[in-house]
Amino acid sequence: MYIELAKEIKKINGCLYIVGGAVRDFFLYNKPMDENSNIDIEILGVSPEQIEKILNNFGRWKLVGTLYKVYLINNLEITLPRDENGFNPSLKIETSILNRDLTINSLYYNPLTDQTIDLYRGKLDLENKVLYYVDRETFLEDPLRLFRTIELAGRLDFELSEDLKKLISTNFHLIQSIPKERIMGELEKILLNHKKPSKTFRLLDDTGGVEILFPNLYRSKKVIQDKIFHPEGDVFTHTLMTLDVLKPSERTIELMIALLFHDIGKNITQDTHFKGHTKASRDMFLDLIDKFTNNKKLISSAADLIFYHVSPLILMLNNKVNKVTIRKLAVKVSIPKLLKVYEADVLGRGRLDNSEELENIKKIDSIYHEIKDDLTPLVNGRHLLSWGYKSGKEFKKILNYLYRLQLEEKFVSVEEAREIIRCREPKIKN
Repeated sequence: MYIELAKEIKKINGCLYIVGGAVRDFFLYNKPMDENSNIDIEILGVSPEQIEKILNNFGRWKLVGTLYKVYLINNLEITLPRDENGFNPSLKIETSILNRDLTINSLYYNPLTDQTIDLYRGKLDLENKVLYYVDRETFLEDPLRLFRTIELAGRLDFELSEDLKKLISTNFHLIQSIPKERIMGELEKILLNHKKPSKTFRLLDDTGGVEILFPNLYRSKKVIQDKIFHPEGDVFTHTLMTLDVLKPSERTIELMIALLFHDIGKNITQDTHFKGHTKASRDMFLDLIDKFTNNKKLISSAADLIFYHVSPLILMLNNKVNKVTIRKLAVKVSIPKLLKVYEADVLGRGRLDNSEELENIKKIDSIYHEIKDDLTPLVNGRHLLSWGYKSGKEFKKILNYLYRLQLEEKFVSVEEAREIIRCREPKIKN
């Protein structure tokens, strides 16, 4: 489609260029710029009215953005040249390119001539696997670029030039003015898609980003753990190691967020040999997570995983890995998700022999699959009504009491539950 669009733009003396990631990935990976790819386009020399008239012939399009116009149609994202005063159709390409963030993203490809404009040695930087900014002032116009550049460096496994690294380190505090949704978007890319999120976080730490975005995680560098169980050393190192354990295909944002914050409570519990660190970690997580998201489902799930992340180990050490304990745990937290977090916690450390704990994971998983269908309460409100109880405050207390007994295998049918209620009504009311 962009070829036909470029031809129409040329008819009115404009010029269409493919820019950004599509051009970068073509030279880096020889990835074709086909119709199925998401492609960024910049059009020079024409007005919005002219572009909109042409786009009407190509199907439905949408205009987004408040400060700058961005047209969305199919897989294309179309922008117009701009300067400090906004849209400027007469802007020369040499000036327009200054708005690009990095040299490797400053390549302008003309699909009609098959020529690429490379004013800032972007191809050479791709070959050398290094990131440079195009223009210092325009780079800082959007502070998210400070975090986005770290994400890109980690994803591509590129180095930062010394000038760029210094620029990010000096100005990373500006990220705090960015809406949380945009920051969370970059964090998700790192946690879900990067082969080694730990490497990206190390780079983020080198540029001051961890201290600003994750101060509790930053302070955990000073918290040293027992060398027998954590030969890798401090809590920060352990946390980063856990982020690399799960394959990208296994990861979900709730799992990775839980791992990122699962041990931050050790900062304030080290004097008690980390007793109560799971509660402290959960509470600290709940205090800070609104800096990144308002997603209640994500927050609730991650908080539960943080609080219960050592439960499988505690059950194993107390020889209580059985159907009853797994049933009780399963009503508080997702067992499959918990085991993923537990696995990453076990393998995210320097200890070589983790066989006992890995076997514990298999055992809990096996028991869970045996009992997972038993978790639905056998007795509900309709049963209580049929037994003569009136709906009220006692309902919840009775149902909770019976559900606890059900999980403990004290009855296996509604009839048996009824008999228990007849015999134990005074106990329930107390």
